[in-house]
Amino acid sequence: MITLAIWLYYSQVVGFAISTRELYVFLAIYGAIGLLYNTLFFSNFYLNQENTLLLQQEKKLREKLESDFISFKNDINPDLLYESLENLILTLQHNVDKAEEQIDYLAGIYRYGLINRHKELISLEEELQAADHLIKLLNHKHQNQLNLLITVRSIHNIQLIPGSLLITIDSIVRNTLISRESPLVIRLYLEEGNEYLVLQHTLNDKLLMHQESLQAYGRLKRSYAFFSENPFVQVKAGKENYIKFPLVQVAEEVTTNE
Repeated sequence: MITLAIWLYYSQVVGFAISTRELYVFLAIYGAIGLLYNTLFFSNFYLNQENTLLLQQEKKLREKLESDFISFKNDINPDLLYESLENLILTLQHNVDKAEEQIDYLAGIYRYGLINRHKELISLEEELQAADHLIKLLNHKHQNQLNLLITVRSIHNIQLIPGSLLITIDSIVRNTLISRESPLVIRLYLEEGNEYLVLQHTLNDKLLMHQESLQAYGRLKRSYAFFSENPFVQVKAGKENYIKFPLVQVAEEVTTNE
């Protein structure tokens, strides 16, 4: 069909008698152009299809992360509340002053959560204050067998997702055997290179793990994908457990008087 069209064009329109060799050359050129065009067209079509699929997958993943992030921020930790109230009832029968201390610590924890529930990031300094309240509250239950050792020299400009330390410490305490013979010591420090804030403690896992605290901890891990290219990391090496928060550092604004 194409051969006939070329021959008619040159013989009838142009008035040129085309040879068989020239006809083959034209056919080869037109065939190569057609092949190239179709290759480019279908390559672009399939590439567009693949990119569309990747974008849809990324959108679904982001929606899942957003859902986890919102769920994490709105988590009020009912187990901590009920257990603290039960312990408070027992303490009230013997020591009113200690009961008042527990109320203050519990109120401080939930006040912190309510005030910062709509914030995406919070300073490490504020997070440490809330973590201190949690440790002191839990020590009423565990007879002062919990200790948080902080060796972070500078906490300025370091940001965390609100509740990061609270959720992690609560999960550690709930899933660790604690006694006078085996107290729980949690160390907090900056990893060399200042890319991670590390919580370290000795492993002494319970036989039955507390699933709700592990689920909250899992949501926290996924939430950090929003704010850092570095992954949230948990490493168990020997008898030690290392939980590494990727740091989100906010640069100070420098103002100059012109």
